[in-house]
Amino acid sequence: MADGKISDGAHPSPAGVDPHGMPSFVVIGAQKSASTFLQDQLSLHPDVEIPEGEVRFFEEPFYSQGAVAELPSLFVRPAAGVRRGIKRPDYMGRPEIPARLHEHLPEAKLLAVLREPVARAVSSYFHMVRHGFVPLAPLDEAFRAILDGSWVSEFPRTPEILTFGLYGEQLARYLSLYRPEQLLVFEQRDLIADTRTKVREAYAFIGVDPSFEVPQAANRVSNKGVYSYPRLRLLRTKNKTRFRYTPTMDRRYPKRMTPWGWLYNAGVVGLDRTVLSRFDDGRPPELSDRIRAEVRDYYAEDRQLLRTVLEGRDVHPDWL
Repeated sequence: MADGKISDGAHPSPAGVDPHGMPSFVVIGAQKSASTFLQDQLSLHPDVEIPEGEVRFFEEPFYSQGAVAELPSLFVRPAAGVRRGIKRPDYMGRPEIPARLHEHLPEAKLLAVLREPVARAVSSYFHMVRHGFVPLAPLDEAFRAILDGSWVSEFPRTPEILTFGLYGEQLARYLSLYRPEQLLVFEQRDLIADTRTKVREAYAFIGVDPSFEVPQAANRVSNKGVYSYPRLRLLRTKNKTRFRYTPTMDRRYPKRMTPWGWLYNAGVVGLDRTVLSRFDDGRPPELSDRIRAEVRDYYAEDRQLLRTVLEGRDVHPDWL
């Protein structure tokens, strides 16, 4: 509930709704696999409330019993009238999260979106570059360093670029705690290509009317990545004015911005949108065949596990 009070029971909540106002579903990821797109589609339903952005309450250093108790304060509509949900794509990749989610939200519905893991890793690399957690380098050179671990000591979040694509391992962790019927899995290309059908599946899964028609204009890719090296070189310069990085380069926190900082950032955004973006076709560069084969080999064992995890589910990625 908006004021955080517990219902007195005079108005029973629909089945599956927590009367205390905690979320009844979680979009757990995977990172860089269209989880934001799914979040946007879910938020359009009149009987769904999901906060914009990401909810980090269950991961370090934000996790505590007190912090989780504040989850209902993120919502503004009465819990009895809507399905409440949160989204955080890192929840799928971080091994400590499933147990924490299960402790506090044992009956929650979980939604996951999978993407071909090599393409996801490339997208993740450029995402990390943009946010200042790894260096900007030619793609093969970067993945050579990622595979052999030579960046880890200076940039400790580097392994996430690969490990966050171990879907079989990640989903198996969740299914060791949650019932199989509490997990709905989509493949990214299916979700984008047949949005109407897949989003209706998601609506039915979380317990709202699946006949609601999503406006056609809303069926667009969300949180689009940037792969242009000139654009990334420019956009990365904003990080120094906007964020303070920990000495270990594993986290960053917003800084209090000066007027000059706001002016600089506005100039960077304006230059990127009006000039550099016009020369960007939006396509990521390709890994060489040799490096691509090494990355595919990295995921070979996990692909076998994922086949087992997905058995009996209506999701059949062709990359498996």
